[in-house]
Amino acid sequence: MKNRVLLLLIFACITNLNLSAQKKYTSADVFTEKKMVWYGLDFTRCKFIGQASIHGKFNKTPDYVVKHYFKDWNMIPLKEGQKYDIGKSFEKDYIYFDIDSVLARGQRYNSDSLIAFSNVYRLNTIAFPEIIKSFNGIATEGIGVIYLVESYNSIEEIATYYCIVFDVTSKNILLQEKITGRPQGGSVKTYWAGAFHEALEKNEKIYRKWKKGAMVK
Repeated sequence: MKNRVLLLLIFACITNLNLSAQKKYTSADVFTEKKMVWYGLDFTRCKFIGQASIHGKFNKTPDYVVKHYFKDWNMIPLKEGQKYDIGKSFEKDYIYFDIDSVLARGQRYNSDSLIAFSNVYRLNTIAFPEIIKSFNGIATEGIGVIYLVESYNSIEEIATYYCIVFDVTSKNILLQEKITGRPQGGSVKTYWAGAFHEALEKNEKIYRKWKKGAMVK
């Protein structure tokens, strides 16, 4: 029994030492660090506003979109990195893609909840800290970023995201901003991928605004 207690104490000490050794990042570190962890597009609270076919002429069911496109849209920055350049949007030399958690969560989405016929759907920003704390990827430290997808609106033809930057270890939110993008393309997949592309372009300006506000050159 004494040996077991001793082992538990040793384990607790080692854990505390590891935690204390991990750097706690601040919002100022976002602009000096050259690496970032990309967690992907989180669709678990997203609504498609408009026709049940997602976008009239494309005629894809909600179930099909959840099973296929949630993953496909997350894979685009990996397959088309030059066009969908995460590093450029955040002035980073290296991006570590840690999207497995988002992919798994997306597949658990109830497709019956995907369509919203009300045009007033909004995410509750108060819930964001708890949402971020629920992500457990492979990375254990550093600066992470995720796009929470609020809505893909086929009536107003606009996608709405929340870009959230956080400390991977503590899950503390460091910066966040609402970003929109106009869709373009000839299929459901490319149509909304186009909106993400425009959002990333806007992200560059938002990052520079954050940087200026932090008075970092």
